[in-house]
Amino acid sequence: MTTSILVAGSGGQGILFAGKLVAQAAMEGARNVTWFPSYGAEVRGGTANCTVVISDGLIGSPVVSGPDVLAVMNEASLERFSGKVRKKGLVILNSSTVLSRPERNDLRVLEVPAGEIAFSIGAPLSANMVICGALARAASICELPVLKHALKMLVASGKPGILEVNTKALERGWQYIDK
Repeated sequence: MTTSILVAGSGGQGILFAGKLVAQAAMEGARNVTWFPSYGAEVRGGTANCTVVISDGLIGSPVVSGPDVLAVMNEASLERFSGKVRKKGLVILNSSTVLSRPERNDLRVLEVPAGEIAFSIGAPLSANMVICGALARAASICELPVLKHALKMLVASGKPGILEVNTKALERGWQYIDK
């Protein structure tokens, strides 16, 4: 089984880190993974996206033309990528910042108020981790303990406060999804 994921937003929203976390969690589940970042020349505010391909078998290419799952953090990314999602695909959007909805009716859309959830736990910069938790659960990427361990592997050991708040954000995103 293969699942392709596109995480998209703008620079500074933690898009690439979110994709890397999903990839790390899938690797810890002994699956084959590719992570392919793409971003504009701007450091913050420009476009940023990454694709993650997770498979039980070999992966032929990290390039994804029609993802199974799209996670978007801003309006421009929804407009740009929602038309590329496969039929019956999943779109997870940060409803705190994305006000429109895909025009297609053949998609499953999950609205996650990631910005509000992150703000409610005192971590407004952790909306990407809320989306990650929701994505991991909704797309059946891994179980929550595996996701939390993957986060621990990626966050520098000298930053325990960041690990703690991002773990809490992952948990809230996970809990938000009603399986």
